[in-house]
Amino acid sequence: MKRTVKDQSGAGKLKIGELLSKAGYITATQFEEAKAIQKKTGERLGRILLESGAIERDTIANFLSRMHNYPLVVIDQEAPSREALDLVPYETAKRFMAFPLRLAGNTLQVTMAEPTDSLDVEQLQDVVQKSLNVCVSTAKDIIDAYKKYYQISDEEYHSFFKFEPEGEEDTVTQVDDFGALVSDAAEDFEIESSGADEGAYEQFSASDAPIIKLVNGILVKAVQEGVSDIHIEPFEKTMQVRYRKDGSLFKSMNLPLTIKNAMAARMKILAGLNITERRVPQDGRIKIRLGRNKAVDFRVSTLPLLHGEGIVLRILDKSSLNVDLTKLGFTVDTFAALKRCLQRPQGLLLVTGPTGSGKTVTLYSALNSLNTEDIKILTAEDPVEFNFKGINQVNVNAEVGMTFAAALKAFLRQDPDIIMVGEIRDIETAEIAMKAAMTGHLVFSTLHTNDSPATVSRMVDIGIPSYILASSLTMVLSQRLGRRLCQKCKIPAEYDRHTLLSAGFKESELDDLKLFKAKGCPECNGLGYRGRVGFFELMEVTEAVAEAIQAEVSEEQLRKVAIQEGMYTLREAGLQKAREGVTSLEEVLKRTVAHEDSLPAYLVNPDVEEYEDGDVIIQEGNKDKDFFKLIRGKVAVLRSGKKIAEITEPGEYFGEMAAILEEPRSASIISVGRCTIKRYPGDKLNELIEKYPEVSRHLFRTLVERLQKTDRIVVQLASATKIRPPQVIRQA
Repeated sequence: MKRTVKDQSGAGKLKIGELLSKAGYITATQFEEAKAIQKKTGERLGRILLESGAIERDTIANFLSRMHNYPLVVIDQEAPSREALDLVPYETAKRFMAFPLRLAGNTLQVTMAEPTDSLDVEQLQDVVQKSLNVCVSTAKDIIDAYKKYYQISDEEYHSFFKFEPEGEEDTVTQVDDFGALVSDAAEDFEIESSGADEGAYEQFSASDAPIIKLVNGILVKAVQEGVSDIHIEPFEKTMQVRYRKDGSLFKSMNLPLTIKNAMAARMKILAGLNITERRVPQDGRIKIRLGRNKAVDFRVSTLPLLHGEGIVLRILDKSSLNVDLTKLGFTVDTFAALKRCLQRPQGLLLVTGPTGSGKTVTLYSALNSLNTEDIKILTAEDPVEFNFKGINQVNVNAEVGMTFAAALKAFLRQDPDIIMVGEIRDIETAEIAMKAAMTGHLVFSTLHTNDSPATVSRMVDIGIPSYILASSLTMVLSQRLGRRLCQKCKIPAEYDRHTLLSAGFKESELDDLKLFKAKGCPECNGLGYRGRVGFFELMEVTEAVAEAIQAEVSEEQLRKVAIQEGMYTLREAGLQKAREGVTSLEEVLKRTVAHEDSLPAYLVNPDVEEYEDGDVIIQEGNKDKDFFKLIRGKVAVLRSGKKIAEITEPGEYFGEMAAILEEPRSASIISVGRCTIKRYPGDKLNELIEKYPEVSRHLFRTLVERLQKTDRIVVQLASATKIRPPQVIRQA
């Protein structure tokens, strides 16, 4: 194949550094220093110059476009073709810092960060076996395109912005200088006694002051930066300290490996652990006080690793704990359902999700909202993470027989109104929780399941009969935590229609849909995210859901029934946060799963209508076919102006006969007082029956009961008047 590299200016004969130097964009000294670093690391010269501050992010692209006639491409405005993306896999694109745009015959249009490197261009041409039409884009633009079109991970994406030259040792923080981490705000820093052997402190002499200062600094820095976990990990050459913030880990520092034993010993002393035992894991707790009013607990876990003991500390900072239900991120409908469940006098309320999904905060928030002087609350936790005034909290200790089940048995003799058990792990705990929920107590607990319908299956698998579960379960709240977009730097995001539809958005909303993505700024440390927000899926156990549970339907069938009863799935909750600009679509896709066989929009989000007293909902003689479901209030059925019946049960359907028989309305239905109803399209009734029988089952059960009741009334009237029963009259 003949090579035809489109070099618009002949600039490809020179490296980008030489071009910038000759044009006066960088000094000769900056050029030589960058070349020296490149020789050591093999990194691209453009990136070295950018990281050193010698040039701006868009300098190279603008320079080559203006001075050397390379077409400047903004990739977001030039949607790539699928055949071009298929031709150039991600690893190839990354190798040459290039991005494919479109394929026309035997020519591939490609944009590059440094298209003047003729060797790169020729090698790329050899790989794709096509002639190249070369353009230029900023490196940031190309990296953003990798994330959007190749869907690289967040970790991979951020690796482009971390300049850590290969071949050089990781920078090691000097212990003697670490005291600077303890700011003026922490001058009153104090570690409270842990109950450890006081003699152990004597092992730290004056020469060990830097280790004490180091540990104090790590703890204080983590609290000040709003970190949730500290990871201290010894490796072959250094000891790494990482912080977890907003659900993601990032490296804070590297420390000399020589201090690993001293540091582990100091941590163990503070946590009240055995400093001589390095062969088995240990758990403990550290309490510190910052100033007069701020106290912070650390839950400490040690683990023997290949190169020493790894230590993880979970930070329990009550001052940063948000236990206000209204601020957790619930949608209006989900929050209303949650309040209904919390106001019930008894029942089991389960919160589910993986570790780190915010279950504890949700439970504490719910309990806090119910914590009044006339309510007694007992909790069994492993361990108690935060203390609350007015709540009686118990630490579970399996070693002495104080298990969750044992605590629950004792609770039932303590005259509680509300019980919280940290987790249902076995049949014994589950059975006692069920007993408590069925005997006048509100019981809260957690499970590790993927979503709300799966929780029912898990409870049945544990050994709880479905009929007991159906009668005692009040709700299941499944949740995830997604990162909040930084409101200072978020930018609009564009996606192709296939991606949006696959994610779960509706075709009708795509034209007006506005989504945002992360960019990065000093306010968010370049991550593009600050804080987290909850995605919630609340399955309220209504009559229809309870029937489905008792019938032991599949998870998918139960999900459909719950959705029809008003449940928003985790995916839909996440998409709503994306619509509001709170989070990105990438976060939603990362944290939630779409269910392919989902219900249609007319069942998931039917029209909700409010009627005042006397308003006509159905007019006798009309030919419309819609049917309805009563949510609140009651309605009257009238024939020829005379009242013949009332519908009062929430969840009862009416108006379906016109669609089934394809006849005009046989009666009028009006509101009695104020009422709320849901309207469903009658022309979809046949589809509902054929495709979603588990949803339509409740509709027809209501219909059959109504017909049976009507038949009984007619028979009674006939018997009383001793005449032949007239033809049964059915409602509208």
